[in-house]
Amino acid sequence: MQDKWQIIPSLSLTAGVRYDWDGGLTEKYGRLFNFDPSLYNYAVGSDTIQNSGLIIAGNNANGTKGVSPTTLTGRQWGIAPRVGAAWQPGFFHNKVVIRAGGGMYYDRGELFSYFSPGYAIGTVTGGPFGVNQQLPFVNVSSCPVATQYLYEGYIPTCGGTDAQGNLENPYGTALLAPPNNPKASDLNNYLPNASTIANDFGQPISLGVYDRANKLPYTMNYTLDLQWQPRNDLAIEMGYVGNLGRHQVIPVPFNQPNIASPSSPTLSGGPYQQNYSYGYNVGGAVLNDGSPYLANYEGGNVDLRVPYIGYAAESISYVAAGVDAYNALQVHVDKRMSHGVQVGASYTYSHALDEQSGLGLFFNGNNPLNLREAYGSADFDRTHVLNLNYVFRAPDFARKSSLEGAFVNGWSLMGLMVLQSGQPYSVIDFSGAVGSIYYSTADGITNPIVPLAPGCTAKKATTGASGAWFQATGKTALDPACFTIPLLPAGGLGGAIPSSDPFETGFTSGQRNIFRQAFQKRADASLEKIFNIKENYSLKYAFDVYNLTNTTSFDVPGNEVSQNQFYDAFPVAGTTPAPTGCAADGSQTNTSFYNCPGGLGIITHTIGSPRQIQMSLAFNF
Repeated sequence: MQDKWQIIPSLSLTAGVRYDWDGGLTEKYGRLFNFDPSLYNYAVGSDTIQNSGLIIAGNNANGTKGVSPTTLTGRQWGIAPRVGAAWQPGFFHNKVVIRAGGGMYYDRGELFSYFSPGYAIGTVTGGPFGVNQQLPFVNVSSCPVATQYLYEGYIPTCGGTDAQGNLENPYGTALLAPPNNPKASDLNNYLPNASTIANDFGQPISLGVYDRANKLPYTMNYTLDLQWQPRNDLAIEMGYVGNLGRHQVIPVPFNQPNIASPSSPTLSGGPYQQNYSYGYNVGGAVLNDGSPYLANYEGGNVDLRVPYIGYAAESISYVAAGVDAYNALQVHVDKRMSHGVQVGASYTYSHALDEQSGLGLFFNGNNPLNLREAYGSADFDRTHVLNLNYVFRAPDFARKSSLEGAFVNGWSLMGLMVLQSGQPYSVIDFSGAVGSIYYSTADGITNPIVPLAPGCTAKKATTGASGAWFQATGKTALDPACFTIPLLPAGGLGGAIPSSDPFETGFTSGQRNIFRQAFQKRADASLEKIFNIKENYSLKYAFDVYNLTNTTSFDVPGNEVSQNQFYDAFPVAGTTPAPTGCAADGSQTNTSFYNCPGGLGIITHTIGSPRQIQMSLAFNF
């Protein structure tokens, strides 16, 4: 609903309100599931999972009572007001218009991609028809290594011959029958309890869900714009554009391990009580109480410290909890075609901030349970953007009807130039060198940030070199000596970390997207000639040059490192944890468990293409 009021001849006001409904996804037969933490029930004393917390869409034959066909409970609608005003003051001969406006805009929260979580401990469960992919709605087919057959000599399958085990039937031709009338409660039988996790290397089930309580994401947009037309062929526009986003969807691990300590153990009072927190199994050492280190499926005692026993630490919930902001100054000058010249120029000075950019399957920040620490420049932020386009039509030098005029008249030169800041980036490491106390070396759902060393800033960490010519110069874009490993002291966190474990790492604080790739420049030009044959027929010749100056635009330098190069979850007691004397080629001056960040700051890709030249001839009629 919207209306416009003409307050006075030079001032108009527009106001309206919009009702948005973006209901959750449903499936005809209710083949959707979700997770309700309030229903989950684990008895510590008897080590029994009494309720898995899994719920099924209400329109399923075995749907969970009281659950809707979408499984969602959060508000999926919103009322969005908006208002705008335009004023044409009398000064400058009515050549000025000032506009302002603001409004709320809702967006769909639940998307198809949120049903497909990222890689987690070798499995991806969820999908648009999740109950067809998740236990107990499917049977698990496995192939022990001892019975594997190498199809065509190198592809492991479960068949005894090429005919029985191939890419079409990787688990052989004799498959288990599907479960008979499965229910959500059947999942209790598949989730490993603490005993299975501790003694039988039980593999937890990874789960990906869209949080039931999510509300619709929305943005509040506002603008202030001034437009001036000093003459008929020239317009100048300057304005401010901004918005604030709320309830933005972010992938958050809902089962991240707790910190267990002697004063605050996990599984307290049960036979598998955990008094310490560790992601590594330290060889040749024991815990403070003399008991041995454990090695759970996801490393250390990770799977015995999670809030929901039986589910993987890497289980994801897409939560509408993020915030973002955008503020920009925009200037545009447009000279329309006159005297054979047309020019347009636009400049934007802006800053985009958020906690997660795009529809990520991975959380790109620090501790995912503290989203505000990840607030920083968005992945797509570009501080400066300048666009320039032009058209120059050469005057006619000969009579149009003459043979000479057919060749020398009708030429035009046109082009486009773009200058823009590079995109920001972080240095990340998911090998266990960051956040090992939570995910050991099995972090498949976050991209933890490598922190700067004490005394280093983002400016000091950049060398001034591009990193593109490392093989020739040995210089990288980033100084590896300016980065460190966020080691937690042995016996730290109030005694939570075993005193024999100096290898554990935590998360960084801040420092997301504090680096920026090189400035990008590009210019394209085209020379055109129109040959008029008759009134309704013409030939158009074009000579196009893309990337006129053959300027290289570099991609982000190498920013993904593995300081635990072999994802080793079994350090040996007495080994020095951290490297020293890190050089650009990844070498170090000592022997240590963690290694220097090899490949850091080296550019291996460019953006766009080298100069390309083409000619074309088009017949228009």
